[in-house]
Amino acid sequence: MNKVLYFDLIVSILLLITFYLAKKRIFFKKVLIITYILLTLIYLGWRILYTIPFHGILNLVFSILLLAAEIGGFALALIFYLLFLQKNTRPKHSLANLKDQYPSVDIYIATYNEDETILRRAIVAAQNLRYPEKSKLAVYVLDDGSRKNIQKLTANLGAHYLKRETHEHAKAGNLNNALAQTTGDLIVTLDADMVVRTNFLEQTIGYFADPKFGFIQSPQTFFNHDPYQFNLFSPDNLGNDQDFFMRNIEEQKDRFNATMYIGSNAVFRRTALEEIGGFSTGVITEDMATGMLIQAKGWRSRFVNENLASGLAPETFADLIKQRDRWARGNIQVARKWNPLRVKGLKIIQKIIYLDGIHYWISSIYKMIYLLAPLFFLLFGIYSLNASLQGILFFWFPAFLASQLTFNTVSGGKQNVLLTNIYETVMAPYMSAAVLSELLLKTQKKFAVTRKGFNSKKTYYNLKLAAPILVLLILSLASFIKSLLILGSFIPFAQPLNSIYINLFWISYNLFALLIASFIPFERPRLRKAERFLANKPAKISFPSATKLTIPGLITDWNELGANFVIDHPLNNPVNASITLSVAGHSIQGKVLRYFSRADKKFDLGIEFQKLSSKNYTYLILQTYALSSNEYIEVTHKNNVWKIITALAKRHYLYIRKVNDD
Repeated sequence: MNKVLYFDLIVSILLLITFYLAKKRIFFKKVLIITYILLTLIYLGWRILYTIPFHGILNLVFSILLLAAEIGGFALALIFYLLFLQKNTRPKHSLANLKDQYPSVDIYIATYNEDETILRRAIVAAQNLRYPEKSKLAVYVLDDGSRKNIQKLTANLGAHYLKRETHEHAKAGNLNNALAQTTGDLIVTLDADMVVRTNFLEQTIGYFADPKFGFIQSPQTFFNHDPYQFNLFSPDNLGNDQDFFMRNIEEQKDRFNATMYIGSNAVFRRTALEEIGGFSTGVITEDMATGMLIQAKGWRSRFVNENLASGLAPETFADLIKQRDRWARGNIQVARKWNPLRVKGLKIIQKIIYLDGIHYWISSIYKMIYLLAPLFFLLFGIYSLNASLQGILFFWFPAFLASQLTFNTVSGGKQNVLLTNIYETVMAPYMSAAVLSELLLKTQKKFAVTRKGFNSKKTYYNLKLAAPILVLLILSLASFIKSLLILGSFIPFAQPLNSIYINLFWISYNLFALLIASFIPFERPRLRKAERFLANKPAKISFPSATKLTIPGLITDWNELGANFVIDHPLNNPVNASITLSVAGHSIQGKVLRYFSRADKKFDLGIEFQKLSSKNYTYLILQTYALSSNEYIEVTHKNNVWKIITALAKRHYLYIRKVNDD
């Protein structure tokens, strides 16, 4: 046993040294990846040859399921590290590549039930895109809800309104209807909540100077906080859960011309769409299939990794589950209708990458197996692994440590193992159910639009939706307590005590994630009707009263509804006073709603804008949601799990104390 521990110590030191060097040199990053692959292959070989329990049918079945999950997880990891083995260095293109021969561009804003407030800013931003020949731009609102108020809004803003009498094939059908009625050389697809930045076309259209380019994809980013950020009280520490895929994985897929179309923030060549018969129908994730089929026809694609359009992430846990359920089912539907392995024209590597994307959703089943395996052993005595502690430490531990360090290295601080475990644990019960339902029952579930712009004054716990997580949490806690009682010889256990240690480790690992996951369904009020954007803009306010007082100050955050204005000197109770905000040649009418002093001896005024003119509204949209990516400063998040836990504990303690005081 001592020799095994010394071996683990030496391996750990070598891995940690390589991990440290990999942060500085790409060579050691590759060494770490190859080391992980070799150690995992050795571990899996040992698992297959020596650890399958053949005594008892239940033991055998659960052991095979666990082994299948481990092999499946390793397959996903292989593709992941293949993507990140080298950095994407494909060149950028600009409008200069077009040599003053600018194509006509149709901008499609697809909508079904989104609010006027959301659509207004999307339309205004699209109409104010920078482009050398503005006469070649046309903005179309594709209203599958056939709403008169949206038709009126579109007309008032000077855009084109399209609707259809029938609504087959949901969003894809809506896009195809527009495709048949418009003539632009290029098509921009936008979800209704996505607001394009003013330089969107400048950063994307230049690629089409090459006649081989079929579509360009930019990432989906979000200006509000998703349920992880909001419900865990960590908007400043935690990024959106889609950031790593949208900004990192998509960029690396681009190396192999396998960028996935993600339904919005993309530009298509009309002829590429026409060659595949338009946007793909018959599945509830038309985006993935559309991009894949275009690439299969030999067209090139490119991922432009800039924040060129931002929208609204799901704002409640229920909406998040609804969205991911659709994605999971849609991927299975795509695999059934257009299995990447059978799609002619795709290169082998493209087939593998698309199949890997589908496989990702199946991995939710693997996560459920990891969550259940130690429970079944400790509570019911069902073996999934027949191995000694010495064997586990010798074969499993080096592979496990290598996997943790390799992932943290490759993710470059944008993601980490603990956070990934939390995300996967949260989603596992729901996504595994969706995948199994789609695989086994072939459900005909319709396209479901994710609710956007949700406001609530309620604080509540979504107990019904949280039930699977809570059940797993309670069973894991019971298993943890039982394992401690067994190790303390308080209760008898028929199996060798050494078998407890590895299961106790996994129970603890799972408990950590489940405990945090149990807080995600805790919904708290979302009172803002629109998100605020940080600013540092000099301005003046004047009080058009008898005093005619004008005060210089600084706008520190704002949107189309109001602003926070900081001044150096106190005022005599300005609340409810009418003001005029003067900024960059614009005079905006408003009212002071709040006034309070700050620790730095300055004063904050909360201003609500009133009777915005079209000119002022456009100015505000272009300075906030649609601010050029060259000017916009992206917020970076460290995704520190321990800070998340600290914030969560602190805020819930304050909440409980407030409830008790009331």
